[in-house]
Amino acid sequence: MDRILRLTGIGTASQAPDTITISLTIKGENKEYQKALDECDRLVVDLKKELIANDFKEKNIKTTDFRVNTATKYVESFKTGKYVFDRYVITHNLEIKFEYNNKKLARCINTISSALANPTLSINFSVEDTSSLKAQALKQAVADAKEKAELLAESAEVKLGQIVLIDHSFKQINIHRPKQFSAQYEGALMAKSSSSESMETINVDDIKIEANVTIEWTIN
Repeated sequence: MDRILRLTGIGTASQAPDTITISLTIKGENKEYQKALDECDRLVVDLKKELIANDFKEKNIKTTDFRVNTATKYVESFKTGKYVFDRYVITHNLEIKFEYNNKKLARCINTISSALANPTLSINFSVEDTSSLKAQALKQAVADAKEKAELLAESAEVKLGQIVLIDHSFKQINIHRPKQFSAQYEGALMAKSSSSESMETINVDDIKIEANVTIEWTIN
């Protein structure tokens, strides 16, 4: 039976973010289903019009989720209480994607805060195409495993033979993104000037990718 040396190499690669994705939820609420739906649709249509007018491409404004729920309220009586229907709640989740640019980010937030009464949004910074980062990380992981194997073989006074297994999977590659920047604005309280200034101070870390590659050698 062949003697086996098994080692795992680790590789990392990083790149400055090139894409911003803003996610937000728009709601319509009413005791009548159609009125709740109409309210939600109106808010979505108005926001899209404003975004397009401010140079955001319609193809990059996408629906990520749409739900119809009901809200209840608790009603007490003399002997007991129960939850009864209160209203319909329509939620429409939108995602707005554009190239990394702090001034454009400020313009997008200003547009949203002007179009919606109480917007709640999250901002995610990412790399649009991670294929080259994954390739770099994998190469580094293989090189790291080989270097460790050669060091151990020399220390143990054995020789590395053939590679009998390389175990790698893109599932083992974790894309580490910075924490999302979240914000909620009560009404349209945010002035455009202050928004632009605050966005200019954002300096996001590089996006990092880590890969693990496990290699087995025979040893003599």
